[in-house]
Amino acid sequence: MTPIRVGIIGFGRSGFGIHANAIASLRDRFTVTAVYDPLPERRSHEDFPDLKACDSVEELLRQEDVELVIVASPNKFHARHALAALRGGKHVLCEKPFGFTTADVDALIAASKASGKVLQAFQQRRYESDFQKVKEICESGVLGRITFIRTSWGGFGRRWDWQTARSFGGGQLYNNGPHPLDHMLELFGDAEPEVWCDLRRSLCSGDAEDEVQILLKAPNSPTIQIDLLATAAFPQERWYICGTRGGLTGGTDKLRWKFVDWSTMPARELDTNPTEGRSYNGEKLTWTEGEWTSAGAADAGAGATPASMPTFSLYQSLWATIREGAPQVITPESVRRRVAVLQKCYELTGIPFPEGTLTGDADATTTVPVPTSAIRSAATGAPEPSLAGQI
Repeated sequence: MTPIRVGIIGFGRSGFGIHANAIASLRDRFTVTAVYDPLPERRSHEDFPDLKACDSVEELLRQEDVELVIVASPNKFHARHALAALRGGKHVLCEKPFGFTTADVDALIAASKASGKVLQAFQQRRYESDFQKVKEICESGVLGRITFIRTSWGGFGRRWDWQTARSFGGGQLYNNGPHPLDHMLELFGDAEPEVWCDLRRSLCSGDAEDEVQILLKAPNSPTIQIDLLATAAFPQERWYICGTRGGLTGGTDKLRWKFVDWSTMPARELDTNPTEGRSYNGEKLTWTEGEWTSAGAADAGAGATPASMPTFSLYQSLWATIREGAPQVITPESVRRRVAVLQKCYELTGIPFPEGTLTGDADATTTVPVPTSAIRSAATGAPEPSLAGQI
């Protein structure tokens, strides 16, 4: 078995803490041979003493022994670095956000097809065991037709790093938003969603949003609510699902659901006559209940280092695609649909896209003439106070 030789662009929290550390546990299939980071002192890893410390992205892409490039640079550079790697004849694993616009993703897909190289989005949370169980239960039909799903990713705390600055493509929408949105669109179905979004800056020191709420609706699809909150002193459980036969609730480590079998109960035809004793309608329900507990370490939530098993699963799948030609489990086309919703959120709330988009000002649909420091509410249209000069 020949390990895939990996070059990593950006050796910070993600490139070092998630990717290199994961590869260190998958040495039979992957090895890190080159890295680039703007800080020279961060261009090393104790598990890969012979890796090449590159002085630029261009130098890393010139390394002939690099087969796969992991793009873990700041958000605004993802699409540009991924495109350069594909054009340089490398396979690409790109951190989220997988581009800021669908035009970004389309350019990457086209480059992947032209080069014959694999383009993989790092949406590893689609492998999370709680999501897989939720998807199984929803698709089983035991809860009936799913009418409403809420996912809550929250905590209470301030951040003051580059991921809170729009100049780096920061903000909760693109930092953590791709993960719950990926889950929700898997459960939403194939319909084109109507999108509502509200972005707020509440506690962070930068000028980007640290609170996000998204609603998705379409005929014959469940209404979806996504909450990412920096002011959740009492975080809610991640999952809350309603269906015509029952519902589900729970978090990353434990899920509970219950449902009724309407076929065992009498039909209830409309009766507009006054009820006996002026009572309200009511009937005794017989519930069937279920419970699931995670067998491994559960995810710690938004902002925390993600659980390792979903990352390992994605890497195993990527190895099979590159070395054995296996179909991709998470295709770039499926992630494009997620980016389309994120793009719509930016457009609805009046936020200009960062300079990292591949189309830039040449595509009028990807720019909005609103000051960068303004975070506009889709509900009220009122901008937050300017944060200029505070970062």
